[in-house]
Amino acid sequence: MSSSNGKLVSAILIGLLALFVLFSFFPLLIMALTSFKSNMQVSLGVFKLPDVIQWENYRRAFDTVVPFALNSIIIAACAVAGVLVVAALAAYAFARYRFPGRETLYYLVIALMMVPAVLLLIPMFKLVVAMGMLNTYAVVILPQIAGGCIIAVFLLRSFFAGLPEDLFESFRMDGAREVRILRSLVLPLSKPILGTIAVLNFHSSWNDYIWPLVTINDKALKPIVTGIMSFSNEYSTDYGPMMAAYVLASVPLMLVIGFAMKYFVDGLTSGAVKA
Repeated sequence: MSSSNGKLVSAILIGLLALFVLFSFFPLLIMALTSFKSNMQVSLGVFKLPDVIQWENYRRAFDTVVPFALNSIIIAACAVAGVLVVAALAAYAFARYRFPGRETLYYLVIALMMVPAVLLLIPMFKLVVAMGMLNTYAVVILPQIAGGCIIAVFLLRSFFAGLPEDLFESFRMDGAREVRILRSLVLPLSKPILGTIAVLNFHSSWNDYIWPLVTINDKALKPIVTGIMSFSNEYSTDYGPMMAAYVLASVPLMLVIGFAMKYFVDGLTSGAVKA
């Protein structure tokens, strides 16, 4: 009796999970379906299959999004590199150095995670205007680095502090200085957690919409998420090419996540194993 009840519960859970997956992918299916339609076909019904597949939508979308995609790649790559460098140095100092006010400063940094990003929008905008950074790559890269470093420092500091002290002592006995210890010992052991941080920040930078929207008006510098809005104006929206552009825009993100998934999973589980 208990065995049959267990199988029934398992079947129900699997059914619920399958239903959840279906609902999760349903918007993506609608997006892909709409990308093959003309505006006339879209007006006839969102769920209706296209009578004639509009391959022209993807040609128009590709020609439009390529410059924006290059901008997003530059912004995301610089943001990820900046977060990894700054966060690694800061976390190493918090984890391995002893100095007055260390814990207070660390908790002040971590407290920034409790501040909603929307509350920082106006102060940050006034700051970048005063610094003359509007319509530059720096106006989106530097805030991404500043925001990404908070959670990165939190994760890396815990990981660095958990590394065995014997490894550090052996390097110091060989005459290694702190820079070499960080480069040759700490960072190689931290590849999983660094991969996790890189994926999270690449995803955040690639999908960022509000901040680039208010700080970049130059079309040549727009990232892909705001650049796709060129298919829409005050008079009409080309839904087919726009959805095709969203499909193409998701490809680099899926490739990066697929390539780094091993490091991402290892980084999420690394904290569960005590060295």
